[in-house]
Amino acid sequence: MANIFINATQARKDTRNNSVIHSEVRAVESAVLANVDSGVLYANITSGSAMTDSNVYYNAYYGITSNPTIVDQINYVSQYFTNLGYGVQVRENPTTRNTITWNISW
Repeated sequence: MANIFINATQARKDTRNNSVIHSEVRAVESAVLANVDSGVLYANITSGSAMTDSNVYYNAYYGITSNPTIVDQINYVSQYFTNLGYGVQVRENPTTRNTITWNISW
């Protein structure tokens, strides 16, 4: 019988904001490449991207607000780099104290 309704996997995929995820991945990649060229073994991205510049991501990630879609976006980006072999940590930005930073190591 032909599927007439989307499955859960497709529903989750369709819920993600792919343009935000794409731009976040590109921002992290740019920071990684810049530091590779400089001979540094890590990149800390503290600003300049959708997720690092908005406290919406911080609030959702740390459970201050309930927004599973936002948490899924953060986890997707994290898993993307983990799958490439990078160490990935999402941390509180110590300067703003209400936004996230990406700590990527290799």
